[in-house]
Amino acid sequence: MSQNNLPAQFKAMAVTRFGAPEVLQQITLDMPTISSGEILIKTLAASINPIDYKTRAGLGWAAAQNENNLPFVLGYDCFGEVVGVVDENSPFTVGDKVVAAVGFPLQAGAYGEYVVAHGEDAVKVEANQANEISALPVAGLTAAQGLFEFGQLQANETVLISGAAGAVGYLAVQLALDAGANVIAVANCKDHPLLTKLGNVKLIDYNNLDEFNRLDEVDLWFDLIGGDQALAQLKRVNVVKRLVTVPTITAQAVNDAAVAKGAQAQGMLISPNVEILRNLVAMVENGKLKLNIAKYMNFKLAALAHQQLETGEIKGKVVLEFND
Repeated sequence: MSQNNLPAQFKAMAVTRFGAPEVLQQITLDMPTISSGEILIKTLAASINPIDYKTRAGLGWAAAQNENNLPFVLGYDCFGEVVGVVDENSPFTVGDKVVAAVGFPLQAGAYGEYVVAHGEDAVKVEANQANEISALPVAGLTAAQGLFEFGQLQANETVLISGAAGAVGYLAVQLALDAGANVIAVANCKDHPLLTKLGNVKLIDYNNLDEFNRLDEVDLWFDLIGGDQALAQLKRVNVVKRLVTVPTITAQAVNDAAVAKGAQAQGMLISPNVEILRNLVAMVENGKLKLNIAKYMNFKLAALAHQQLETGEIKGKVVLEFND
């Protein structure tokens, strides 16, 4: 294995038991070894996704599959420097900067100073890339796959994106516009100026349900909120052809409500796709795709970050940084 001089152990923030944010505790782990096809990354930044705090709370499939695997290091979004490579013909070399979707959904590990990633899940980035790129993998794959693989969005179709000011929604609005779709962005009115800067979008305040009554035909409803809010909105709209909902806990109820209105409806879970991730990275590096970063925090403050995110007051991504 080609690698820099590495410590024998490293620090990570792990779920020590399922529960409130304070169950995230700093632990010490032995430096992992890597196998063929894998790379070892020294983490520079990671970002937090909703699946992180749902898993920490003991909710969902990732939690169920890891209940006997505690402490469990969270985190799927990783930006860092390659410090270990096994394969002689690997496209990666020590010193490369990469962004990766790490071990989704059962392994994770990006809340650690070092993490192992499959080479097929990582993409090289520019050497001067900033920590914000860590916010891209899961949110970007969710937006792209939700719109175009699950949702089959085409140019000139109308797509409604709920939670448009959030991390996924903000990217989804841009990707839909880039594809030539007509975009209806649903968000709190205080977030409308942020969305207006992205291009020609129709804005709806989610607090005003009457606005949903006035919508014409919606080709694709991309639901990033779920729950009672999604059900109340769907009840008001006239015609929806297709719906894709992301929150898994309320997917069945939302799908049933959409089907009752004559729509085709489905939930979704992302799958690793290096080609999509590579295209998204290129869009960020070319200035065609903007990331919505709400806050930067040291990784040792992961519990506080979870607490602040769960209030719902923070829109956009929280990036955990691994500098001192």
